[in-house]
This record gives sequence, C-alpha cells and structure tokens, in this order.
Amino acid sequence: MEIVSQIYESLDDDEAISSMPGRLAGALGGRSCTIQTFSPQFELEEMWHNHFSADMDDYYRLHSMHRHDAWTRTNLTRIGLNRSAKHSDFMEVSDFRDSFFFNEFIRRFGDDSGQCMGFISKQSDDGLVVVGIQKAHTEDDFSDDELGLLEILRPHIARMAALRRNLRKQKELASGAILGLNEIEDAYLVLAADRRISFANAEAEALLNHHSLLQAFQGRLFLHRPQDDQKLSAALNDANHNHRSGRLSFLAKDNSGTIWRFTLAPKAFEGETKVLVWIDRCKASASASIAMQQIYGLTEAELPILMAVSQGYSAAEISDQHQISIATVRTHIQHIYQKTGVKKASQLAQLVASLPRIRQPQG
Repeated sequence: MEIVSQIYESLDDDEAISSMPGRLAGALGGRSCTIQTFSPQFELEEMWHNHFSADMDDYYRLHSMHRHDAWTRTNLTRIGLNRSAKHSDFMEVSDFRDSFFFNEFIRRFGDDSGQCMGFISKQSDDGLVVVGIQKAHTEDDFSDDELGLLEILRPHIARMAALRRNLRKQKELASGAILGLNEIEDAYLVLAADRRISFANAEAEALLNHHSLLQAFQGRLFLHRPQDDQKLSAALNDANHNHRSGRLSFLAKDNSGTIWRFTLAPKAFEGETKVLVWIDRCKASASASIAMQQIYGLTEAELPILMAVSQGYSAAEISDQHQISIATVRTHIQHIYQKTGVKKASQLAQLVASLPRIRQPQG
C-alpha cells in the first residue's frame, strides 16, 4: 500500500512527518489526524496534526490538554493498549460533547470534532504513541473497513514513531545525527542506487565484519543467502524508483538461522537520493504468531500454518512437517487468508514482517 511507504518516509524526514496526519486522515476517511509521542511520565514529547490552528496548538501544549483528553482517557481506561478502536463503541458522542476537554478546548476554538477512532501503542521504554483520526460530530461514524485499515497501519505507525523517538534522543546525546545513529542498538546503513555503502553505524559495521548475515564486496552490500539478496534487490529497486509495492520491509536469515528484519526508506542526502536501511533482530516465529492471533482471531491450529506459509513452505511441506492432510492444510490456509484479508502467500509474509518487533532477550 502506498500509505505504508509514506509512513516509512517519515522515519527521519521532518517534512514527511508534518504531512503524515493529512495523508492518514485522507486514507482513513477522516477530516483530521493527530499523532503524539509521550514520555514514560506521560509528558508530551512531539505532536503532529493537520487540523489545529496555531492558537489551538499553543493552547493544547501550554495547558497540557492531553491530560484532559477524553478520547485518550477512553483508550487508556476502556479500550486498552495496542489495538485500534472506534471511540463511539466505548463513549457516546453526546458524553464527549459534555466533557471538560470538548468544552474547554474543542468548543473554545469553534471546532466541531466529535467522531474519533485511534489507538495507543506502548514503547519499549514505557513511552506511548497516540494516534487519533477525527470527524465532525455531525458526520457518520467511521466504518468497520476504515477501522480495519487503521489496525493494519497501526504497527507501521508505531514502528516509525519508535525510531523517530530513538533518533531524537540520541541526537540530544550526541553531536549530529550520524553520531546518534552509532549509539543505537539497531543497524543502519545508507546505500547508493548501486548498493554502494556510504554510511554504516557501529552495529552495521559489526554485522558486515561477522559475514553471517551480510557482507561488503567492492564497497557494495550483499546478503548471505541468495534468496534474501533477491529480496534486497527488489526492495532497493522499489525504493530507488519510488515504487509502492509493499516490498520495502522483509525478513532475512543469517547462517545460524536467526531472523532479521530489513526496512528501507528513500532519503535525500546532500541533494542525492539514497536509501536508508534499518536492520533489527526479531523473534518472528514467537512474537508474530501471538500478534496475528490477537489482531485477526486466528485459532491455535491455524497459527503454525500461518508461520509456515509466511516462511515460504508449500502445502505439501507443511503437511509433512505437521503430520496432517494436505486438504486440512489448505482449509487452514483459506481460513487464514479470509481472516487477514490477503490473497496469496507473499502478501501474508509481508503482513507478518510488518508487525512490531519483539526483542530477543539478552544472555
């Protein structure tokens, strides 16, 4: 989806993140969108929006209106973390219009927002990412399809916001963005169109020196496994030509079988378009199945089939692995496709790869 690629363009691009609320609102049938990040102490760190006037923005920040936001409170107390929801399922619009937040903020500035859907995602340091899509209270509520699309986009938005928070924190501790990247535990590289490496942070240098996942040859990046290197070629081609095929995030394995996630984003560096490559280690077989079960309601029997299909195994191979009939495997696959809304194995693999990472425990 084009909107997914646009989300990742916002990783380190202030202009792109500033326009992201308008893009999200348009894609999700809303009039406005607000994206916020908070510290573990619930202090507002950053906020982007496409609807507040300058006076509204100033008032919101000066008076810490996030602490009175009825929509945010509903998310925290009734909806819960890491799931998208329509607030009308938990709070009547009439009750919202009677709230302190509406009367002291929304109505004060002559605004008529009343319908909202959104989510709150918790970050590894207990900080929060809060996203809300709004409409006027006189408009129809958001549809189930619009809510479903937000839930698909939620992990992408959360990952983008987490990286931006990491970069911002490291920039505060180090002199310049490149030094900041050296302080982050994930690997980052900047590649030219021909794969030539123009920058690699300390973690990327360690991976290059180890040769188990990737290596440099004549200054160009290559992955250890041919099938993974083909994925990199496809992703680089799309990034360099600004295509929106959804291949800008993929999984690869090192020679020990450890799974790594690659996320690519085209960036302008000193007037030249290059590709930022973010590499992080994840426990895909454990975390992804749990997330897929929670989001899409998959059964225990469907989970191992889901992971096998997403890793490229055929129905016959899955049948042999799990000692069940091919007909049963195919039935499970059809149910998985119906629940997740995909139509083929490659789309399912991309969906699994897009889920938020869960770090492998140290030691």
